[in-house]
Amino acid sequence: MDFDLSETQQLFRDTTLRFCGPGDTAARHAARRQPGGLDRARWQELAGLGLIGLAAGEGDGGLDGSLGDCATVAQALGEGLAVEPWLECGFIPARLLTGNALAAGVIAGTALATLAFAEPGRRFRTDPALETAGGKLSGAKTFVPCGGAADLFLVTARHEGRSAVFAVPRDAAGLTVQSYPVADGSHAAQLVLDGVAHGEPLAADIDAVIDEARLVAAAELVGLARRLLADTLEYVKTREQFGQPIGRFQVIQHRLVDAYARVEAAQSALYRALLKPGAPPAAVKGFIADAAQWVGQQAVQLHGGMGMTDELAIGHGLKRIVLLGKLFGDAAGGIAAYGREAA
Repeated sequence: MDFDLSETQQLFRDTTLRFCGPGDTAARHAARRQPGGLDRARWQELAGLGLIGLAAGEGDGGLDGSLGDCATVAQALGEGLAVEPWLECGFIPARLLTGNALAAGVIAGTALATLAFAEPGRRFRTDPALETAGGKLSGAKTFVPCGGAADLFLVTARHEGRSAVFAVPRDAAGLTVQSYPVADGSHAAQLVLDGVAHGEPLAADIDAVIDEARLVAAAELVGLARRLLADTLEYVKTREQFGQPIGRFQVIQHRLVDAYARVEAAQSALYRALLKPGAPPAAVKGFIADAAQWVGQQAVQLHGGMGMTDELAIGHGLKRIVLLGKLFGDAAGGIAAYGREAA
């Protein structure tokens, strides 16, 4: 089995890491102060590099990248501690808007779209309870990722006996958007739909897109874990106690070896899921999220109290890990999915 990146994948990885830069906290704070918690100029720069188009088909003006190509970009974004919500507002909308005229604006970065799937009282459920009635949508959606900045909401609903997705613009009559900050500093939203008119459902298979998104989220989690481990290795070489770097203490070395083993196990699980699919994506993501969160917690502990402050990238990375770990289901849900598949 070949684990080397292709020439194209290496090109996209290098491009993504250059775009991310050093991942300094000052730039993150500046981006979060923008309306909706997103720097639109940076978002269009990301789109201009083809990173959103990679997830879209050629028929929509995209680059028709494979899931492996997209996972390569996601992992690089994690390693670069990117503040931009490429998964939520790039990959997922590009996949869902296949064959739709709205895809062009998303690919170009001029329109920001996000998926509205979660509903109050339905923890981690991805199938909608909200139903269409007479060509209109009425109900609520909660925890809409990056909903504070989005121009377009891709709303899930029951339609003619199946799950469907409808494109609803932010200024639609009957739509109320309430924005609020979440763990990683981005601004999610709660939607209230009161007789919002809808058109035809999108053609994409929502369940298939969510499964792909789980694997792409897992790739970003691997990248985040790698970055936090690398930053911690550098830190223990310079932080001194009792007249020597703390990295010389055996107990610290053992903890870092354990962290390295978890990162490599997560990377292997991702490769297997991409190259030899079989396990449910929810289970793969659950395993990787659990490993990444453990690594992040060790990184914070080894940095001491300042590891959780907004002054260090370590805390930002761990908060992003926590958010991704819960997106489309947590680790326990992934284990349950694996059990159902194996039964």
